[in-house]
Amino acid sequence: MLLPIVETSRPRFSDIATGPASISSVRVLRISITDRCNYRCVYCMPEDGVSWLPKEEILTFEEITQVVRAATQIHGIRRFKLTGGEPTVRAGLIDLVAMLKRVDGVEDLSLTTNGQRLADLARPLRDAGLDRLTISIDSLDPDKFRRITRTGDLAAVLIGLDRAEQAGFGSIKINCVTMRGINDDELANFARLTLRRKVTVRFIEYMPLGDAALLNHVDDHFHPGPAAGCGGQNRGDDALLPESEARDLIERELGPLLPVDRQSEPGVGPASVWQLADGKPLGRIGFISAMSAPFCATCNRLRLTADGLLRACLFDGGEIDIKTILRNSNESLDALAHAMTECVRLKPTVHSGHGGKQMSRIGG
Repeated sequence: MLLPIVETSRPRFSDIATGPASISSVRVLRISITDRCNYRCVYCMPEDGVSWLPKEEILTFEEITQVVRAATQIHGIRRFKLTGGEPTVRAGLIDLVAMLKRVDGVEDLSLTTNGQRLADLARPLRDAGLDRLTISIDSLDPDKFRRITRTGDLAAVLIGLDRAEQAGFGSIKINCVTMRGINDDELANFARLTLRRKVTVRFIEYMPLGDAALLNHVDDHFHPGPAAGCGGQNRGDDALLPESEARDLIERELGPLLPVDRQSEPGVGPASVWQLADGKPLGRIGFISAMSAPFCATCNRLRLTADGLLRACLFDGGEIDIKTILRNSNESLDALAHAMTECVRLKPTVHSGHGGKQMSRIGG
């Protein structure tokens, strides 16, 4: 069948590329299982939220499993990440994890969560076969955490982190989106977590996506700031805290950071990995610097949105509608695999400065 492709005008890699524009370079498929979320984070969506997708537009668990089968059996992809929105708000998540772990060839199944419901779900997720967890925490100050997430409870998230460790999840990753004037005064405190916990704290540069709005932190108060994302609403460089500056803020308080061999870090993510030289740390520190140092040339992932779009890039690149393929009873795994091959070809050489789609719709 003719694949429904949405093109962009950005330059492409050659069709004969063996780098990111080749399916052979893909090592992980990120799967958004819902666009819904129980947070309203200031960098992700407006305060009054966004319109959720109709239930019938969301891929079923059986359809997601078919995509995973095509990825493993035909392309040899072995790693899968479940995302959202917030994946823990979708009913039946434990069943989905168990279904995917039964697919022959799935070697690593992980999940990114805000951790709000993790206290109750950590043990069932582990028992169902989930291999790894990433927890998003953007502040260690309860009041600031609430202002950033608008609805989150830091105490509940930290209990969830404890329960995840108790359930047997090793090498948990903590994601912190760095935002100048909002949480840049907390980076050393986050780094200190690695002294007593076997976690990798990853600092992610703020990425303007969709129609979110950041807040300016002035005189100990948050004030509405220009919105991030689409068109003229782009807040600009004042929100961005580049990796070099983030590292400097940590080293001023805690001493030098030493580089760690990336191959020794679980998963195949894009972070550069470091460790505190002093204090005998149990954990590590990572930096994901999509804005100050784009890693497009080594991108190794595809994304599947909750409503069945294969997406070549978080920011831009083309999309391929595979829900149509999944819901055509005459189509086979080969058709899904072909869609993946074509989608990778749509990766941009270098992504643009901001993305036009909501983070909760793409899966991060």
